[in-house]
Amino acid sequence: MDSRIILASDRFSFALSPFWYRIFPVNIDLAIKSIFGVWAGYFVVNSLRVVLWGASDHLHTLEDYLVTAIISVTVTWALYRLLAVIGERPAGAVFILTIPTIFMATGTVYLTNLILAYPMPVLDYISIAHGISPNSALSHFSDMAFVNYLILVGWGGLYLAMVNSRNSQVALTHRQNLERANRESEMRALRYQLNPHFVFNALNSVSSLVIDSKNEQAGQLVDSLADYMRWVLQDDSGDLITVEREIAQQVRYLEIEQVRFPDRMKFDVHIEDDVVREWKIPVLIVQPLIENAIKYGVARSSAPVCIAICATREAGRLKLVVANDGRMMAVASKTYGTGTGLANIRERLQGFYGPEAALFIGNGSGDRVVATIIIPDEKQMFSDSVR
Repeated sequence: MDSRIILASDRFSFALSPFWYRIFPVNIDLAIKSIFGVWAGYFVVNSLRVVLWGASDHLHTLEDYLVTAIISVTVTWALYRLLAVIGERPAGAVFILTIPTIFMATGTVYLTNLILAYPMPVLDYISIAHGISPNSALSHFSDMAFVNYLILVGWGGLYLAMVNSRNSQVALTHRQNLERANRESEMRALRYQLNPHFVFNALNSVSSLVIDSKNEQAGQLVDSLADYMRWVLQDDSGDLITVEREIAQQVRYLEIEQVRFPDRMKFDVHIEDDVVREWKIPVLIVQPLIENAIKYGVARSSAPVCIAICATREAGRLKLVVANDGRMMAVASKTYGTGTGLANIRERLQGFYGPEAALFIGNGSGDRVVATIIIPDEKQMFSDSVR
């Protein structure tokens, strides 16, 4: 990996020629904007001072500031190239901004006054131009060099701070995108995990009918299952689906299961309103609850069992409830709560919504087993919770 300070992108609102990218090989936008910005600001501020106080009452003229700014831009570019070479090594940056920058600042002031004084000696020019004694000219030269040094060091600190800030932002964005991609991959893997789990339960249903010599019903069930699986596997709606479509899938599955239990299974569906109907939820999030209601409620009971699916809003969250007649026993609840389907639901909810979503299962009033999924608004999906 290159040790230089390199950004993911250099942003300009206009196109630059390749020449500029050769002059500014790294962080081109920050370099150009900061270098020209600092020295343009230097020239403008000091020009206002000349205009307000008058050239005769001010120590420097517009010509002085213009020449200083032009030369300083070149010197600052040289400092930028040195910082680009040392890259992200703090010790190197500190060294560059001390020893070499002192010589750069001194050279800038000397070259500026050399141009303005030509062919007069620099110290003589300073003495005459600023109305000071020859003995004080060297001290004045040192003061100007020190001010220039402070400006160069200030620019260097500003440039490095901006580079570090952007690199940190790029790294943070990259990490968030990577985490999001990993999370979405996990969600898809969990969703695909449901397909073999569902097929396994469906084949058990067919097997049960064959064992009971209900071949016609078994054939009908196979055809219905084939249509259902084709519908599910060909669904291109992505990882999210509306409550209305999700429940419609489960109703179709319940109709298939009624072939096995024509006299013992009934179902009822209630969706509160249109807002709830259009609420986006993970695909097949309700499927394991329906399977458990049939496996532990209908299949183990000799009495008729009603499975109820209800979708409502409560405190700004979606509440999905799957309930069936019966009671969860201590031993059964352990089996009921640790299966592949329920673990899948919890992991998918955690991945999509973090702690904002939950799954609860228990005995309700009136001999009912109730499974409840709480889902927040879609805007809270993949929210970064405090860890």
